[in-house]
Amino acid sequence: MIEEQQVPLQTISADVVETSEKSSLSIFETLWHRLREHSGIWYMLAANMLFACCTFVLKLIPADMFDIMIGRFLIQSIVFGSYAAFYKHYNVFTTNGQPIACTLNMLMSSGTNLTYLAAFYFLPLSDVNAIKYTYIVWAAILSVIIFKERFKFINAIALILTICGLILATKPQSLIKIFIHSSDQSTISTNTTKSTTTIISSTVTSSFYYHLGIIFAFTSSLTKATKMTARKQLVKKKQPYSVMNFQFTAFALVVAVIYSLIRRFWQSDPYPWKWISTAGVAIGCCHLITNTFYAKALKRENLQLLSILGTLDIVYACLLQYIFFRLTRPWMFYIGASFIVTSAIILSIDTYLTNKKSKNNKNQKNDI
Repeated sequence: MIEEQQVPLQTISADVVETSEKSSLSIFETLWHRLREHSGIWYMLAANMLFACCTFVLKLIPADMFDIMIGRFLIQSIVFGSYAAFYKHYNVFTTNGQPIACTLNMLMSSGTNLTYLAAFYFLPLSDVNAIKYTYIVWAAILSVIIFKERFKFINAIALILTICGLILATKPQSLIKIFIHSSDQSTISTNTTKSTTTIISSTVTSSFYYHLGIIFAFTSSLTKATKMTARKQLVKKKQPYSVMNFQFTAFALVVAVIYSLIRRFWQSDPYPWKWISTAGVAIGCCHLITNTFYAKALKRENLQLLSILGTLDIVYACLLQYIFFRLTRPWMFYIGASFIVTSAIILSIDTYLTNKKSKNNKNQKNDI
């Protein structure tokens, strides 16, 4: 009779524990590897969130936004200029044979930031971001005009979606109120008519500022589209990003200072030096971190994917508005914003597929 060999229970449990530890380690290693493989996405998400917070906090600071921007652009221009001139030994005033593109980049980059802030005076951040992200469509149209690219059916679809999205997202609620009050005027008394007239006049005033904010936000999207087109040309000519950023921040600093001085002629407020030296510098440092994250994301991920992720700025703005002000947007805004995001996604995917196809054709020619 053969005796069965019994394995001690302690040995079995030790083997089971060791196996489970190895499997858990392999799961964590796989997860860590995948996170690192797509680290560009996380850099982009972090940069977008940081940018949204830096912009939103301007509403909470008891000082003029453009005064705060003096501190921000001062820090950015010093850091970009020092990095380009002393570390990389670039000529920070060079145009690299592209004076028009450099001038457009400088003017349009400054215009994008400053009109974006001007729009933020009159609009909620969610509305400003929704209008801003139409720049992807305008940039595609500018590429057709300037670089003679073919206008495709997909461009027409994106353009229609963008226009519909703009109409829905920026539909002024004040006009609806005016229409309601106007339609009810036949059934109200004289006293009520007087109060209604007051409400309508105040609504028209707020509607004026709302439309002014829309104009600034739309201008910001157009200037950003022009900036992207100019930078596309400068990148082809190997113009360093640090030089482009220095030129834009230095010019924006000059514009912010000039505006601040001119504003003192009709508003003789003292300069908020405390806020400029604290909040302005802190926001400038945060924007430098944001720029670093954007650069890391561009090195690791496809530009079209990052453009799609950038539309999450609208979501971040809605969350911040609800957390701090309990502000919600009407359902019409969300439909319009979704149309704008859809147009950006369509164009980004089309650009990615076009670039991939041209790269494959180029590789096939090289193989032949």
